[in-house]
Amino acid sequence: MNKSSGMVPFVIGLVLGILGTIYLPGYVRPYIPGWAMGNTTVVKGTVAAKQKKENALLLTVNTPEGALLATFTRKVDEISLLVNEKDAIEFTLPKYSPLIDDPRIIRIVKEQQAAPEPAPVAKPAEKSAKEAKPRQQGKQQ
Repeated sequence: MNKSSGMVPFVIGLVLGILGTIYLPGYVRPYIPGWAMGNTTVVKGTVAAKQKKENALLLTVNTPEGALLATFTRKVDEISLLVNEKDAIEFTLPKYSPLIDDPRIIRIVKEQQAAPEPAPVAKPAEKSAKEAKPRQQGKQQ
């Protein structure tokens, strides 16, 4: 057997392995269960500002560790409809960083708006003998 024929599958496998580790994690990550992903950091914060640019949504989030800027380039319209300023949001990140691209959103808690007080219910006017105004009687002479 020729030595070069044994090297061809090895080189092809090596190239596929290197390219796979570079390009596949972003595509495969949503389908891998959380316990298999390894160490990730859950970052909780409040959305301070929201800005939509052409193909991206920018969220400024205040966290206990400090402020961070999350840039979303996928599902921009859906996230823009779902997230508003002053909402609480949770991300998973490989490590904390002030600038992040397309973080995975775990949870969004909407801002608790003050509930408007219910309008007083108008009771139907019921006229009974007690409530009816007495007629004024003229002076009898």
